[in-house]
Amino acid sequence: MKLKDVRKKRGLSQEKISRIVNISLKHYQNIEHGITMPTVNIALHICEVLDVDPREIDEWKDRRPSV
Repeated sequence: MKLKDVRKKRGLSQEKISRIVNISLKHYQNIEHGITMPTVNIALHICEVLDVDPREIDEWKDRRPSV
Protein backbone atom coordinates (compact mmCIF):
# COMPACT_ATOMS: atom_id res chain seq x y z
CA MET A 1 0.00 0.00 0.00
CA LYS A 2 1.09 3.54 -0.71
CA LEU A 3 1.59 6.12 2.02
CA LYS A 4 -0.44 8.66 0.05
CA ASP A 5 -3.42 6.30 -0.22
CA VAL A 6 -3.37 5.44 3.48
CA ARG A 7 -3.01 9.10 4.45
CA LYS A 8 -5.94 10.13 2.27
CA LYS A 9 -8.06 7.24 3.57
CA ARG A 10 -7.42 8.51 7.10
CA GLY A 11 -8.37 12.05 6.05
CA LEU A 12 -5.00 13.55 6.94
CA SER A 13 -2.98 16.14 5.03
CA GLN A 14 0.76 15.91 4.45
CA GLU A 15 1.12 19.02 6.59
CA LYS A 16 -0.81 17.47 9.49
CA ILE A 17 1.33 14.32 9.49
CA SER A 18 4.56 16.30 9.22
CA ARG A 19 3.51 18.36 12.26
CA ILE A 20 2.54 15.31 14.31
CA VAL A 21 5.78 13.49 13.44
CA ASN A 22 7.77 16.73 13.91
CA ILE A 23 9.49 16.81 10.51
CA SER A 24 9.34 19.42 7.78
CA LEU A 25 6.57 19.24 5.21
CA LYS A 26 9.18 18.91 2.45
CA HIS A 27 10.82 15.98 4.25
CA TYR A 28 7.46 14.21 4.58
CA GLN A 29 6.67 14.87 0.92
CA ASN A 30 10.02 13.35 -0.06
CA ILE A 31 9.27 10.28 2.07
CA GLU A 32 5.80 9.90 0.56
CA HIS A 33 7.19 10.18 -2.98
CA GLY A 34 9.91 7.62 -2.27
CA ILE A 35 12.72 10.15 -2.73
CA THR A 36 13.94 9.87 0.86
CA MET A 37 13.99 6.88 3.18
CA PRO A 38 12.94 7.84 6.71
CA THR A 39 14.84 6.82 9.79
CA VAL A 40 13.36 3.86 11.64
CA ASN A 41 11.97 6.16 14.34
CA ILE A 42 10.28 8.46 11.84
CA ALA A 43 8.91 5.52 9.83
CA LEU A 44 7.46 3.95 12.96
CA HIS A 45 5.95 7.26 14.07
CA ILE A 46 4.33 7.79 10.65
CA CYS A 47 2.90 4.27 10.77
CA GLU A 48 1.62 4.83 14.29
CA VAL A 49 -0.19 7.99 13.14
CA LEU A 50 -1.61 6.20 10.08
CA ASP A 51 -2.33 2.99 12.04
CA VAL A 52 -0.57 0.79 9.47
CA ASP A 53 2.10 -1.91 9.58
CA PRO A 54 5.42 -0.48 8.29
CA ARG A 55 6.09 -3.71 6.39
CA GLU A 56 3.04 -2.97 4.22
CA ILE A 57 4.29 0.38 2.88
CA ASP A 58 5.31 0.00 -0.77
CA GLU A 59 7.77 2.90 -0.70
CA TRP A 60 9.81 1.13 1.99
CA LYS A 61 9.93 -2.38 0.59
CA ASP A 62 13.29 -3.76 -0.49
CA ARG A 63 13.65 -3.26 -4.22
CA ARG A 64 16.88 -5.20 -4.64
CA PRO A 65 16.57 -8.22 -6.90
CA SER A 66 16.43 -11.44 -4.94
CA VAL A 67 19.33 -13.80 -5.52
